[in-house]
Amino acid sequence: MTVTTAAPSVALPASQMLLQSGGALIVIILLLLGIKKLLKHLPQGGRYRGVRALAIKETLVIGPRERLMIAQVGEQQIVIGVTPQSIHLLCTLTEPLQELSAQPTTASSHFAEKFAQLRARKTR
Repeated sequence: MTVTTAAPSVALPASQMLLQSGGALIVIILLLLGIKKLLKHLPQGGRYRGVRALAIKETLVIGPRERLMIAQVGEQQIVIGVTPQSIHLLCTLTEPLQELSAQPTTASSHFAEKFAQLRARKTR
């Protein structure tokens, strides 16, 4: 007759069990946050997007909640009016608008000149 003896089960104190569970939870949360940050820095937020057929080229704010937009749909450009309640097609452009280069307008260059003059007066 063989007698087998089971190993005595070790009862962990509640504080040690809570510490182990909390540590595991913290490691999992840090791992998830790291994966989120990694995905955020990938191109397109980690999602592959092919060639886009729709893009907003220009936006003009008309009122607090009204906008005038030029949207490019394929090769065609359309002008739309956007309000909180609706979107209306205003017209289709016969000739697509060209990309504008970032040049200062005459009003902003005039402001820069006036601002420089004002600063020169204050330093005298």
